[in-house]
Amino acid sequence: MAETKREIERKYESDEGGLPDLTGIGSVAAVLDKGLVELDATYYDTADQRLAAASLTLRRRTGGSDAGWHLKLPVAPGVRDEIRAPLSDTLPEELAALVRSRVREARPVPLVRLRSARDVRHLVDADGALLAEASVDAVTAERLTGAGGTVQWTEIEVELADGGDPAFLDQVEKRLARAGVRPSASPSKLARALELTGGLRRPPAARAEPVTAGDHVLAYLRAQRDALVALDPAVRLDTPDAVHRMRVATRRARSTLRTFRTVLDRAVTEPVAAELKWLAGELGVDRDQEVLAERLTSALDALPPALATGRIQKRLTSWARAEGAAAPAHLTGVLDSPRHLALLNTLDAL
Repeated sequence: MAETKREIERKYESDEGGLPDLTGIGSVAAVLDKGLVELDATYYDTADQRLAAASLTLRRRTGGSDAGWHLKLPVAPGVRDEIRAPLSDTLPEELAALVRSRVREARPVPLVRLRSARDVRHLVDADGALLAEASVDAVTAERLTGAGGTVQWTEIEVELADGGDPAFLDQVEKRLARAGVRPSASPSKLARALELTGGLRRPPAARAEPVTAGDHVLAYLRAQRDALVALDPAVRLDTPDAVHRMRVATRRARSTLRTFRTVLDRAVTEPVAAELKWLAGELGVDRDQEVLAERLTSALDALPPALATGRIQKRLTSWARAEGAAAPAHLTGVLDSPRHLALLNTLDAL
């Protein structure tokens, strides 16, 4: 069973390669030496690096306290949600599903192997509570596809403890800066490995500012397509408001195709609009049921007690719970369907 952990960390590099004394930063009372940990991770992606292009990382790692499969989804700079699944020989379906909107019909394959000798320090307060983990990683990266190649580097990583205040990392960064330690130029080990082995596929250059009406329409459609793809994992994870936001993006795309027919090829766009209508309807099943349950409950509550007899309240509650429990499976089926994946491909082509 997969679990999700919010990861807030920063990466650094130093010509000296070591970790300066971090005692006394904020409420740090001691820096505890936790020893050396050997980590061995294989990163997976499609041949054209679709996950890397979206700043997603998918890996199978052994060693350390969290051996297993890890999928990291970007939330904000330096903040990612790490979804973990138990160690196995093949990619767990629960993680494969979370990247399906990105990889489509392609299959993630081993891309890079990273072996790290991690020298770990725990920054703790006067009560011994963990504030952050600081480590020095001696990394060896091996490219597993294309021309291959092996590179090495050393980096410093500081990860905030669960529930910690991100402002604490600012204090750590100031101390590191005074010691000549600078923020890493790469957002992740995988990105750095790809850069150093000459195999990082750069995202397309930014498009020129829209000029024509058609330019503006396509730019808006592109934003809605991006939202549909980016929200897919959140919908599968039942993140609050994710279904509503995906439904809004679907409606906006369909409305754009309908409103700007004069600058679009209707022979191309009308079939797309029909598929967007289908998707909006499927996404609305859960919400429509929820609204109906709320209205029926309100109407029942408004009845005089003498009229609200029998088991109607119990039956209504049981129905609402049963329908709500079935909704996630229904949505997953829609997102996994060939019809939905074909719609995403069609939007890409458009």
